[in-house]
Amino acid sequence: MTELQKSREKVSRMKEDLGVAVKRVMTEVQDRAAEIQAEVSAQENRILDDIQNIQTDREQKLDECEKTMGLAAERFQHSLDTAREVTRSASDSDFLSLYATISKDLKLLADQRMPGLDNRLAFLKFKQSEGVGGISLGEVVAEGKWELCREFGREGTGQGEFRGALGIAARQPDEIAVTDNINKRVVICSIDGNQKSTIPMQSYPRGIAATRSDNRLVVVEEGASHVKVFNSDNTLAYEFPTVPPSEVGKTTVNLQSIAIKNEGTIAVGDVARMVLTVHSPTDGELLHTIPVKIKPHFLAFDSNDRAIISNYESQTVDIAGGNGTTKRTIKPTINGQPMRYCNGVCTDSSGIYVAMHNGDDTGHIHHYDPQGGFLKCIAQGLHWPRGITFTSDEQLAVADFYTVKIYHQV
Repeated sequence: MTELQKSREKVSRMKEDLGVAVKRVMTEVQDRAAEIQAEVSAQENRILDDIQNIQTDREQKLDECEKTMGLAAERFQHSLDTAREVTRSASDSDFLSLYATISKDLKLLADQRMPGLDNRLAFLKFKQSEGVGGISLGEVVAEGKWELCREFGREGTGQGEFRGALGIAARQPDEIAVTDNINKRVVICSIDGNQKSTIPMQSYPRGIAATRSDNRLVVVEEGASHVKVFNSDNTLAYEFPTVPPSEVGKTTVNLQSIAIKNEGTIAVGDVARMVLTVHSPTDGELLHTIPVKIKPHFLAFDSNDRAIISNYESQTVDIAGGNGTTKRTIKPTINGQPMRYCNGVCTDSSGIYVAMHNGDDTGHIHHYDPQGGFLKCIAQGLHWPRGITFTSDEQLAVADFYTVKIYHQV
């Protein structure tokens, strides 16, 4: 009986201990669940805030684009109404006296750059985390991953071959023009890489750009004092100097880069004088000269008409205002080490893209925000990347010395 009584007491104590343990464990589970719920709730709120911030930023960009388009439409309509009124009511002598001015105004309007509508502004998705053990909901993916979708060309002198693909420009609707430096030619290819034609050059071509209204190609050559402009059929339209006529042949120039500004004027980078010269798109007339702080080996303009200037020698990229004053300086690095060569630059609504390398097969393309802050590396392993540009469908085309590489977002 004594042993039985002891066993009964032990069972009673175990029941009490079990009750205490159950309460303790349940409390621990509830506390842990509350912690997880709080963490999940915090992640949810943070992700939703990120999504709303992205929406606000992109809607602002789209509103600005819509406003710019509206103002451009008003200017076009005003000029057209003026032209119609003059042709309807002006006398023959008045019409002839006003024709040159009106024609030039309409031409300048046609050359103005319409704000590019970046289809990626509508891209947004949520990448869920794998499993639930990490207590992570996932992340917002605001931009697709860049992947190589096409590559064409090889080293050589024949068709489909390059010896120094340096400059690159996208010509509407689906052509790419590449300065084939050592072969002294400009190569015109389809977006798929099929060579369509070539333009023989007298010297070694470097920078190239395409005008927007008439599909002309604007090319600078090593050692040349004049910039050449070619029609859409590849015939020479005209050429122009970058100094006043009285200084041609007297002032030393070294023309390396070229870009089209937002209003359609042509900007040329001169590394000898460290200036940008701005010219009329109709005849190349010199409009003004802008001193800059670094040698403009490569040149682009963003939507705010800021000059993005890459200096091959100084390992830097400057973001300059309209008067040439440096607003920001980008100093590209890889693994904390400065890049040896900064090359081509281009822009879109999300920021600035820079091509760079440290030698054979070390090339990178880096993406920076509009203020020059590093965002990410979008491509690497390129040979000697030089000029870069966006095609009409927002693909990134890179002149990689012996080949052309095309990247797209997925």
